Amino acid sequence: MGLYFPAPEVVGIMQTASALLAVNTTTTSITYVDLLTVTLTTMGATRLEVYASLSASNTMSRAATNQDYLRLTVDSTVLTSGGNEQWPVTEASALFCVTDVLSAGSHTVHLQWHTDTGGTLRCSAGTIAAQPEHASLVIIETNG
Repeated sequence: MGLYFPAPEVVGIMQTASALLAVNTTTTSITYVDLLTVTLTTMGATRLEVYASLSASNTMSRAATNQDYLRLTVDSTVLTSGGNEQWPVTEASALFCVTDVLSAGSHTVHLQWHTDTGGTLRCSAGTIAAQPEHASLVIIETNG
């Protein structure tokens, strides 16, 4: 009689979805507002791997600093958040998270942003050559 080794669980990609900022965008909001949104229909008993990246600039004077804040939500539930202390230069931020198992159906992922006070955050969608700004949101549905 030989040894029995169960097959390893295979984690596979079920689908992907993404969004890139397509227009120059600014915010002066001190509460979270949507920057990018992706809606997808999951197959059930799956997880979402969510990747977000933002490079934005602030219009404040160099004498002051400002915080920019990011967060990811799925169906209005906050997954993760973060932020940068900004001078009037371009700063980059990235967020990553994996959701709990989701039921089958439509789910909406939001990349949201806001500033604290005193400035305007700008993301130029990569259209200004001197400013390497961008915003992206990538969602991968997996069965593991």
